[in-house]
Amino acid sequence: MLHPHLGTQLLAFVLLIALLLLARRHLRRLRDPADQVIRELREELHRRMPVFSTETTRGTEAEFIRDRLPKRFPFALVATLLVLFIAAAWWLNR
Repeated sequence: MLHPHLGTQLLAFVLLIALLLLARRHLRRLRDPADQVIRELREELHRRMPVFSTETTRGTEAEFIRDRLPKRFPFALVATLLVLFIAAAWWLNR
């Protein structure tokens, strides 16, 4: 036997699902204008954002910007020298 509250809860749940299924078309009509407003705001923001590029009109990186960039530390060279040093120390101590 079902509890009296459980039957009421099941009935309310079924009615809620039916209401959502029937109201889906109306909810979609409400969503479309909101989507359009969000799309317009995103486009406006995109138009106002400045674009900074390091490329020239020929598609190459501008030399003056390349000169200002920090030099990259050669980690691969340091790692290779360290491995060679460790291998030489191991070979000499054998």
